[in-house]
Amino acid sequence: MAFLFACSTPYDEESINSNYIPEAANQFALDKETEVETNEPTKAHRNWPSNFKLNPAKEIAIGEKQYLTKINYIYNNIDQFLESTIIIEGMYGQYTSWDGTFKSPMVYRNGPAEHGDDQYGGFYLVNINEQAYTLNDWIRVEGKPFMYDHTDTDGEIQHFLFLNVEKIDILTVKDRKPEMVND
Repeated sequence: MAFLFACSTPYDEESINSNYIPEAANQFALDKETEVETNEPTKAHRNWPSNFKLNPAKEIAIGEKQYLTKINYIYNNIDQFLESTIIIEGMYGQYTSWDGTFKSPMVYRNGPAEHGDDQYGGFYLVNINEQAYTLNDWIRVEGKPFMYDHTDTDGEIQHFLFLNVEKIDILTVKDRKPEMVND
């Protein structure tokens, strides 16, 4: 999920190293209905194309088409997909939260963003042997999704989308798909 922090203070030289963003970005946040200082999904995050609906199924393959859209849909409707097996390909990585209190292996692809958690999409992983994988291995993962809530050092609750891994394979370079996704 995207995190956007905004305030009404204009951008100036003194705030160059602060968390403030330009007023133009504040207006963008308002236009997109993004809530200030929150991790909760907003109306803008739930605006799917009118013809998009991801129905719960025994197996859901997340491929190149609508990669981010499907992951966000599952994130926002997790209760509908707890019995589904998700099949996804991506790079193997290790995530560490900004405050170091949460670490997890993950399967991901890069997304269209500049920083932070906005720059990739995928799932965090449990039930794997982390020593069996190298960073940036291309993997295919099958597992059941669930949500994990973690409280950071500031007391903020972070929502993490996980897969309880049932099967994981390292694929060859020949099988590698695009590492960058736009939707």
